[in-house]
Amino acid sequence: MAIRIVLKPAARIRLRKLGVLGLWLFGGGALVGFAFIFSFYMAMKSEMRSTEVTVPDLATLSMEEASRITDPMDLRLEVADHRHDLAVASGLILQQDPTAGASVRRGRRVKLVMSLGSRVLEVPDLTGKAARAVVFELQRDGYTPGDQARAHSREAPEGHVVAQAPLSESPAVPGTRVHRLVSAGPREQVYVMPNLIGLSGTAAQRWIRSCGFRIGPVREIRAGKIRPGYVVGQSPPAGYPVRSKQIVELSVAR
Repeated sequence: MAIRIVLKPAARIRLRKLGVLGLWLFGGGALVGFAFIFSFYMAMKSEMRSTEVTVPDLATLSMEEASRITDPMDLRLEVADHRHDLAVASGLILQQDPTAGASVRRGRRVKLVMSLGSRVLEVPDLTGKAARAVVFELQRDGYTPGDQARAHSREAPEGHVVAQAPLSESPAVPGTRVHRLVSAGPREQVYVMPNLIGLSGTAAQRWIRSCGFRIGPVREIRAGKIRPGYVVGQSPPAGYPVRSKQIVELSVAR
């Protein structure tokens, strides 16, 4: 059986006023709390902004120049590495981390890579090496293969380097052009063909072999009163220039 409580009109009014008062107190407290949190957030954000700086661009500056810029920002410079570079002179800043334009807090370290300038090389000795292998060697070591000329040489085998410019052990920088003179082998010997007509075929062939020539076909032809086996014709004819290993053909009397 449910029990029903009946309040008098005066009590109802009092209870309603208490509820309204409680709502006002709760709402006011919430509003004050929200205002406090919002104020705290804005204060913290303002504080963070006041401790942040924008990293300047330090590229191509010296350490002294960079320090004059970063010291008022409470940024600490730290050299992390050194590297060769053709475009940036030695002793100047090549790279930085954080990069220029980044927002960081005061006291942050900025790591730097300093330039060592162009790397000084020493031209290698290429003489006596095969011309094809030299091209790959130069490209591998940072040089540029320059012009290549050929000339006859008795000392160096064909296709091998006999001279170079710049000379070996000369100081150079990456990309330096290195020119080579390559052997075309020994110059071919040129002789004047003698007159073999009238010699025996055996003597003529012996002379041909001893001079480094090759014997071509030996033809037998009718030659009237000439004794059989003796030379009656030759190619090349007497007085013509001939080179080593050239073929000499004979015609002998039948």
